[in-house]
Amino acid sequence: MALPERRFLAWPMTRPRQFHLHAVEIGSPFWHDHLRFRDRLRADPELAQHYAQLKRALAKRFDDDRAAYTEAKSGFIRDVLAG
Repeated sequence: MALPERRFLAWPMTRPRQFHLHAVEIGSPFWHDHLRFRDRLRADPELAQHYAQLKRALAKRFDDDRAAYTEAKSGFIRDVLAG
């Protein structure tokens, strides 16, 4: 899933990676959505735990396919933002 609203950098290019950097425009709708999502997870430990479990399962399922991993968790994120 392409996310033109952000820039993603990882180092090193090969796994295991030590750093992931996501850069977005401050004040953009994308930025606000990410902060809102973060705040919902912080406010609801059960929701945060559910998201962590989902991410672990998807990381195993889509080990070498970052785009598929990102797409697979997007429904959860949309639901949280809509709620």
